[in-house]
Amino acid sequence: MKKLIVSLIGVCLLFTGTGANAQISASDGTWSFGGGFSGFTLGGADADAVKRLGFENMIPGFYFGVNFDYAFSSIDGLTLEPGVNIFHYGKAFTFGLAEDHKSYHANYLQIPVNIKFAFPMDSSPVGMAVYTGPRLNIGIGGNMFSTGKTYPGLKPIDAQWGFGLSVALAEAVALRGEYNISLTNCLRDNKEFNFDDEIIRRNSFSVGVSFMFK
Repeated sequence: MKKLIVSLIGVCLLFTGTGANAQISASDGTWSFGGGFSGFTLGGADADAVKRLGFENMIPGFYFGVNFDYAFSSIDGLTLEPGVNIFHYGKAFTFGLAEDHKSYHANYLQIPVNIKFAFPMDSSPVGMAVYTGPRLNIGIGGNMFSTGKTYPGLKPIDAQWGFGLSVALAEAVALRGEYNISLTNCLRDNKEFNFDDEIIRRNSFSVGVSFMFK
């Protein structure tokens, strides 16, 4: 997991360096600010070990963030879109052997780096694009990251690979939807639950609206 996370950080730095060498300014691309609904579920080879304790449904939440979309290639429609997002998840449910009913929550700082392709739409006011790329998620607070007798604990850093679709209206507003597949084990070892190297993946999705500015 550490090697994968280091590699993802390297990818982000590589793209940042590429942009710096090209002397990209804000006028060279498009900023977008937005937010929407998000949720995550736990899956993987050992998911039943968590689900039997009561953590079997989606954990809902919301997000907001900013992206910068700029052309880095001579291919029309091909752009690079790094960004920064804040995610909040929370839900009240009974969890653990002690049957403790309380509210569990987690906050993430997400750094996505997307390769994006916009389909040519001639003079149509509606534009469509697909995108994919890595996401580095850093926990920035929440009791889901702590280990105890009522919750096994999520790791404070995980990585995902995302796939998404964006539909832009008049180059001003975009509807976005994406699904992020976990690349790393997200569960911490916990002797209270007899968890030791269980493979648990945190997959997430989001749908939202963003406002575009040049």
